[in-house]
Amino acid sequence: MRNSIIRFLKNRKYQHGDKYPRKLVDSFLEYLRFTKVEPYIPKETRLLDIGTGDGNFLRYLNGHLHTAIGIDSHLTQTVKFRTCQLIPGYFPYDFVKDETFDVITMLATVEHIPMNILPSVADACWEYLIPGGQVIITVQHPRVEKFLDLLKALRIVQGFSIHEHYGFEPECLPNIFNRWKLIKWERWGFKCNNLFIFEKPLW
Repeated sequence: MRNSIIRFLKNRKYQHGDKYPRKLVDSFLEYLRFTKVEPYIPKETRLLDIGTGDGNFLRYLNGHLHTAIGIDSHLTQTVKFRTCQLIPGYFPYDFVKDETFDVITMLATVEHIPMNILPSVADACWEYLIPGGQVIITVQHPRVEKFLDLLKALRIVQGFSIHEHYGFEPECLPNIFNRWKLIKWERWGFKCNNLFIFEKPLW
């Protein structure tokens, strides 16, 4: 953890978007997610980032991608930078594209999506992903929510959209993404976070 803090303070290689206000702890937690997922994003990837916020993960990858689209319900207008495009809306209902992607990411996103909507999200990911492509998900353990609520009350974190959390249980994801091959499930960050990687079969 000490090394992560040092790298965060000395080597932040991206600029924040201006949609969401952040405190230092918000930015650090975000940075930990980004550095956890980055090794699984091949260079020149065509990426779809669901729940992109103001596109900070795409900014963090900084030229690593071939092209990228981010979608988020809190955006109010389309934003373009480099080879990336951010669009407002709810996935999958407001996302209609005649293209496919190599990787789809949902970082700290599924805990905001109602349970009855998640199967539709999984089905849409299947349609938009190339055979052999991957869906990469980070999701916190529900016990973290009360801790985040405390940090927000103490004004240590900004905690944008914390009110949308409803105690999502990460263990249910393999059942929701049951058409996929689960190739990685790792608990990290003192077992407070989960990393899931689901792969679409080649056939």
